[in-house]
Amino acid sequence: MSRVWPHVRTCAALALAALLTGCSGGSTENPTGGSPPIPLRGATSTFAASAFLRWFNQLAVHPGIFAELEVLGSGASIRSFLAGQVDFAVTDSPPSPKEIGSAPQGLVAFPVTAGAIAIAYNLPGCDLRLKREQLVAIYLAEVTNFAELGCADQPITVLHRGDSSGSTANFSASLAAFSPAWRQGPGSGRELRWPVGRAVLGSDGMATALKETPGSIGYVESAYVRVPLQAAALQNGKGQLVRPDAASSAQALAAISLDDRLLGGNPDPPVGYPIVSFSWMLVPSRSLGARLAPLKTSLSYILSQPAQDDAELLGYVPLPAELRELALRQFALLSPGSALVTGSQRRVLD
Repeated sequence: MSRVWPHVRTCAALALAALLTGCSGGSTENPTGGSPPIPLRGATSTFAASAFLRWFNQLAVHPGIFAELEVLGSGASIRSFLAGQVDFAVTDSPPSPKEIGSAPQGLVAFPVTAGAIAIAYNLPGCDLRLKREQLVAIYLAEVTNFAELGCADQPITVLHRGDSSGSTANFSASLAAFSPAWRQGPGSGRELRWPVGRAVLGSDGMATALKETPGSIGYVESAYVRVPLQAAALQNGKGQLVRPDAASSAQALAAISLDDRLLGGNPDPPVGYPIVSFSWMLVPSRSLGARLAPLKTSLSYILSQPAQDDAELLGYVPLPAELRELALRQFALLSPGSALVTGSQRRVLD
């Protein structure tokens, strides 16, 4: 008698789960009829959630992959990884040196996708084109009406994330790069004391709150911007007003240099759309044991051209082949019991 094993179980109730077929709770027969596969437990940022839900749904056909994926946000995902509660975590803000040093089984990071953080707003008929100082002024409560921005008379409802968020880390880092007042005031990080606004949880929560609140403005991964929402054009370092799309995001990502751990960011790239980020998959660097094989299968698929093409259809920016090959070469250096040796600093999208 053959045995039946669930291959992928997603534990988050996201609206984006509708993008998937057979998401959550499904089961497929183990074709080997033998022992169950080694389970992988993972936690992901909300920014990268739709890509990872799609990828692990595709991986469900592989007999060696059984994954439990929770959508927690970058900060909570990293905390779960450091506590040993998950086998991998996905974050949109690089782990700090302290976090890297406190990982009980070590930590290595692999870029897996990228995207833009859009300034999304709900005011039909308004073509919002923001200078850098105007965006900062909105979040400092110095600009409170769309009329001050050249649109109709409508009070602005400011929204921000209330959870520990990689999107917040990247957004606030850009505000700090744009403005000394912001840098010396709220500053940057995954969690902030905001001068103004209403807190929402997760990227899907941000998108839902924006859609339900006329006159609102917030920040969210560009894939979440759907009618009636629009994405504002935002001034970059060259003074150009740029909207977030695949071309402008890839141009900005080209200005990011990754270090020997394949980590890095640029809160004020000189060209393209100015608020962009990679997403990283964090895995242990030692004592991988039986987890090595399913992690290798998963990462090899995630960094494949078909998987990257799938992510692009969801609104992400695919990684260039050179970076994907570099990540796979570094993963190949891992063994069930040894640590990873990294290389020198690299510019990633040249």
